[in-house]
Amino acid sequence: MAETAPRKVVIVGGGVAGISLAHYLLRHTLPALTERIGELYHLTLVSPSSHFYWKVAAPRALVDTNQAPTPFVAIADGFQEYPASQFTFLQAEATHLNEKARILHVRSPKTNEIVPVEYLSLVITTGTTSHSPLFSLAGPHTQTQHALGQMQIRLRDAKSILVAGGGPTGVETAGELGAMSEYWPGPKKSITLLSGNNRLLSHASPGSSATAEHMLAQLGVTVNHAVRVTSAVQQGGQSSWEITLSDYSTRAVDVYIDATGSIPNTAFLPSAWLDAKGYVKTDRFSLRVEDTDGVYSLGSVTSFTNGSSFDAIEPVRPLADSFRDDHLAMNPDASRQSLSRWESLFGRRTRAYQQKTSLTQFVAVGRNGGVGELGGWRVPSALVYKAKAKTLMVEKMSPIVYGQDFQQA
Repeated sequence: MAETAPRKVVIVGGGVAGISLAHYLLRHTLPALTERIGELYHLTLVSPSSHFYWKVAAPRALVDTNQAPTPFVAIADGFQEYPASQFTFLQAEATHLNEKARILHVRSPKTNEIVPVEYLSLVITTGTTSHSPLFSLAGPHTQTQHALGQMQIRLRDAKSILVAGGGPTGVETAGELGAMSEYWPGPKKSITLLSGNNRLLSHASPGSSATAEHMLAQLGVTVNHAVRVTSAVQQGGQSSWEITLSDYSTRAVDVYIDATGSIPNTAFLPSAWLDAKGYVKTDRFSLRVEDTDGVYSLGSVTSFTNGSSFDAIEPVRPLADSFRDDHLAMNPDASRQSLSRWESLFGRRTRAYQQKTSLTQFVAVGRNGGVGELGGWRVPSALVYKAKAKTLMVEKMSPIVYGQDFQQA
């Protein structure tokens, strides 16, 4: 094999999608391409945080310092099996991109220096940032750790708590607050959840919505429908909040938690790559970014995402197949010579992503159960407890970082 500079592959984003894809490419796709076409590869994973954040556990982590395990694990620890000639982890924030020159510019959080990162192929897995700093990373993980620690202190001393957002994050947060209330010192706290809709969990069945509301009531949580927060101002920096609602009423609360949604992390990308809402325009079958070459996207930053974990993990293999096909096309002669007899007769297998259309969602409501739907069918609370509410699935955190689900191609 001739000694040439390796082909540079860059994945931007250190969440479930980016880490999973990095492991798959390093273990399967890139070695196979090197064997077939004789080209070396180097993969760089870029993330503004040195640690992966298991944000599924955020609702418990923000209320409980003793029983909630840490939701953070160092990303580099999961990639020690790969030599430096094949892999680099770069803690940095993407700032802007030169599409023509194929250069991603990133800023180091330690030096604040902006440095260029060249790529032949780019994968965008930057995900979304929640309106609250509690539910997603917005830089180094120490910022989120600090936000969680501060919230734990404020919740302990609060008398009134308002959670905005009737989706899974809001319901799970309100449930954790209700379950924890009996352990906090002082009088019982007032906990209110604003659904922002005519019912909780608007994407679930009405039966699941009603059950979730009943379970929250049993935990001492009051649910208000059909009103949204239009303004939230914190008085005096760290004291109470003045909340204005869509019905023009106001209320003062000691703690306000915004669980209303998130925005895509795409400010560094060319506007031509984005849809009207700021998500990356991505072909839902091949995971290629539309109207450009050598760029792919995965996870909750894509234009077709429904925000589920399925859209972060299940498209990994289809994206890898698209990546492989594109790189084989760059070397057609070597690619043809390396075809197996089966491939010569029937062609290479290229998997297309088939997005799930029926709802599969488990929502913990407190620590003893919750509501869930599997393929559109409701499941019992006991199953939700076993699958999610018991641990908020923290046992899946390390396997993701270490790529254990992608040992096989």
